[in-house]
Amino acid sequence: MTIIPQETTDLDLQLSALNKPRSGELYYAITLVAGENNKVEFCTQSEWVGWADEQRQIELRQARLVYPAFVELWQTARQPYAIIHTVDEAILFLIGGGNALVEQTLARGIFPRLLRSDPSVPRGRAGFVSPSLLQKTAFRRAPTPKLRMEVLKRDGRRCRVCGRRPDDNIDLVLHVHHIRPWERGGITDHSNLITLCHTCHTGLHPHHDPSLFEYLDSPSDDPIEEELKEFRRGVARFRKIGFFSTIDGDSPKRASRPTRKR
Repeated sequence: MTIIPQETTDLDLQLSALNKPRSGELYYAITLVAGENNKVEFCTQSEWVGWADEQRQIELRQARLVYPAFVELWQTARQPYAIIHTVDEAILFLIGGGNALVEQTLARGIFPRLLRSDPSVPRGRAGFVSPSLLQKTAFRRAPTPKLRMEVLKRDGRRCRVCGRRPDDNIDLVLHVHHIRPWERGGITDHSNLITLCHTCHTGLHPHHDPSLFEYLDSPSDDPIEEELKEFRRGVARFRKIGFFSTIDGDSPKRASRPTRKR
C-alpha cells in the first residue's frame, strides 16, 4: 500500500509509483525534509557505534539497514514513501524529498558521507540529532532567559504535571526542568525542557523520568494527522530549497529519529 498526499503533483505520483521492494534486499530508510530554519535535514535510522565524547554522552551513530517491512511504520503514520533502486529513481527522490527506502549499494554511492558515523546527541523521546543542527546554547546547562520564557509560555505558565500556576497559587515557584539530565547528555532545548512546580520537581523519582516527554506532545484528537501535517510542511520547504542547493552551500545535516509506532 502506498500513501499519496492529498494535494498531489506529477512528482508525487511518480514517487508513489515506486513501491515494489526486492525480495531479500536491504535498504536505508531515509527522510529528506527542511526545517523551519530552511536547512535541509537528512533523517535516517541509526545505531550506536561508539563515543564522540563519553563524558558529555555525545554518541557516534551511523545509519543502519532495514528490511522492506519498515514501510509499515510509514503506512501507519499515513505518510507517503518511495522505494528506490536506480539512479534515475534516486534523482526523483532528491528533487521531491520525503520518505524513501534506498537500496543499500545505491545509497552508499549517493550518500557516503551522510551514512557514515557522526557525532549525535539525544533529542526528544528517542531521537538523535547532529550537534550542528542545534544552537550553541543547547550545550550550556542553564537556559537563556529568552529560552526559559519561551518554555514557560509554551507550557501556559503552569506545571505540566499538576497543572498549578502562580496566578492561582501565590506560593508557587516554577522550574524549567531538563527531562533528560544535562549530566547524561540532555540538551538545553525546547525538546528537552518542561515546566514543573517546585513540589513536582523535588518529588521526581527517578529524577530522569522519560515519561515526561509525553507532556510535551501537542493535545490533538488525531496526533498522526498532526505529524503528517508537519511532515508535509517539511517536504514543501525542502522542495523550495532543493537538495542540490547544498552542493555549493551547507551540507544537509543528519538526524536520526524513530518512526512512531501506534
